[in-house]
Amino acid sequence: MGRKPSLTRDQVLAAIQRWFAEHGDAPSAEQLRKELRVGSTRTVFRYLRALEEEGTIEREPGAHGLRLLKPQQAGVQTRAIPVVGQVPAGPLLLADENVEGWIRMPKAFATPASDRFFLLHIRGNSMNRARVEGGLIEDGDLVLVRQRTVARPGDIVVALIDGESTVKRFASGAGYSVLKPETNDPRHRQILVDRSFRALGVVVRVFKKGSEILAFVADAPAV
Repeated sequence: MGRKPSLTRDQVLAAIQRWFAEHGDAPSAEQLRKELRVGSTRTVFRYLRALEEEGTIEREPGAHGLRLLKPQQAGVQTRAIPVVGQVPAGPLLLADENVEGWIRMPKAFATPASDRFFLLHIRGNSMNRARVEGGLIEDGDLVLVRQRTVARPGDIVVALIDGESTVKRFASGAGYSVLKPETNDPRHRQILVDRSFRALGVVVRVFKKGSEILAFVADAPAV
């Protein structure tokens, strides 16, 4: 197998920005290694040296001794994402009557910019053993959903079943599809759908207890 292509300066910087935005402090070398998905901390230190030499970051003693020096260049860029309390079918997905509010989050969380995203409340425990980006999907969380009608096997999808939204793991069979719960609660059952099934979106990130912690701005963002 060939060597994995090197990351760009912007990719490494974006990973550091994401960590600051999500955790409120600097990542350690090991945490950044996992965020960048590289094989060793030696690789991480090589990238950090390059950023330090160009004056973008500063490193100090300690596991979390990293500081951004150029906020005008390294500052987090954000976009507004609607929070929907109810997910209807079709083009009404983000209609005003279904939007509870808006949250600004780093653009790196919701990429590419051309895609549409929304946030959805999780109610119940039907997916409390499912992980997205390392986080379990539990009651009270918010999930970030990329709008997409076509699901791939293994995707965690938002679907409209019997007039209500549901979040389940998508699996495909011969002539049918299945929406599977991933839970420690045996009351939840699989849902069989035909091949004409269309998802409302695919879950790409979990914000733990987001329904309880995050405040939603009521008005839509100015363009």
